[in-house]
Amino acid sequence: MKDIASIISPRSIAVVGATNRQGSVGRAVFSNILSAGYQGVLYPVNPRARSVLSVRAYPSLMEIPDQVDLAVIIVPAPSVAQVAQDAAQKGVRGLVVITAGFKEVGGVGVRLEEELKLAVQAKGLPLIGPNCLGLINTHPTVSMNASFATKMPASGNIAFISQSGALCTAVLDFAAGRNIGFSKFISFGNKADVNEIDLLAYLKEDPDTKVILMYLEDISSGREFIEIAREITWSARKPMLAIKSGRSPEGARAASSHTGSLAGSDAAYDAIFMQSGIQRVETIAELFNYALAFSRQPVPRGNRVAIVTNAGGPGIVATDAAIRYGLSLSRFSETTRERLSQQLPPTASIANPVDVIGDATHERYEAAIRAILEDDGVDGAIVILTPQAMTDILETAQIVPRVAKGIDKPLLCSFMG
Repeated sequence: MKDIASIISPRSIAVVGATNRQGSVGRAVFSNILSAGYQGVLYPVNPRARSVLSVRAYPSLMEIPDQVDLAVIIVPAPSVAQVAQDAAQKGVRGLVVITAGFKEVGGVGVRLEEELKLAVQAKGLPLIGPNCLGLINTHPTVSMNASFATKMPASGNIAFISQSGALCTAVLDFAAGRNIGFSKFISFGNKADVNEIDLLAYLKEDPDTKVILMYLEDISSGREFIEIAREITWSARKPMLAIKSGRSPEGARAASSHTGSLAGSDAAYDAIFMQSGIQRVETIAELFNYALAFSRQPVPRGNRVAIVTNAGGPGIVATDAAIRYGLSLSRFSETTRERLSQQLPPTASIANPVDVIGDATHERYEAAIRAILEDDGVDGAIVILTPQAMTDILETAQIVPRVAKGIDKPLLCSFMG
């Protein structure tokens, strides 16, 4: 796997193509790095500017007097390979090429991307891109927004990697509206060099990342992808969620013109995800619903689930859904059944689902939830509440984190209505 630490956590950045021109990508990227409070040293490179946003500019990479870890390249496509060669000569440790106009446009773009690829691989210089949005690292010792996204996200424990740059901006906006933060946010575009497998290898070891989200149009190597994904899922115990586009022939053709991705059998991708322990989702909303649950809850140790409800119908619906998605209903121990029978009214059901009956108070919910979570045969629990005249909704919501504290099992709630 490629060493990309200097790209994701650089101590110094040169923006080649930084400019004062309003509305340009070069200005947006340079401004974003400054305004995000980047903790390293920043150099604008522009042969026609004395300064960019009041920061002294350099005519070329070679004229920067200090070590440069990362060069962000935003120059016309025909000039990118030469800048990459200059970067290698300078001793730059990694590149991000935001410029578009490579294999995604076909024709001469294919040749330009091949030239770029040969230039960096001959020198062992890792490159993200081309045709990408850039990347973001929210760690306070880095605080880098080397992208042309409109905002710096909050810090969090979710990493997002994407072949689509434009989708990244929509995801950032979606997440901001729901107070969702990120550890790393990486757009990798055409993946001429660094691909999703390299990024996953890095995120596997990243202590700031608990959950990994992906938007993919193709996979570089099925075998290597499965190997690293299994390590992440089963050894590092980090849940992974993916949107894989191009299901239909029309979608596959659109992906090819977007990032130059080559289509494969959608059934093959389903098999790869299943073998890797990756949950495939269809929408951004679904992606983040799962991500929020995984990022704020412990990973279950098995598939045995218990359900607590104050209404029989929703409990049955939840049971059907659990079985449909490969879960099984826990069988309570005799000790648990005795606790439930002592603490719940005679009309309650102490089987699974546990029905605490429509007039349940928060004390009744607390007793039931505590009993099932302390059962060794339960790997996780679902709590359902329907609002009835005698239901103390707020108090019930407040007891859930209190009961779950100190118990290493996921507890998900559905307060209906």
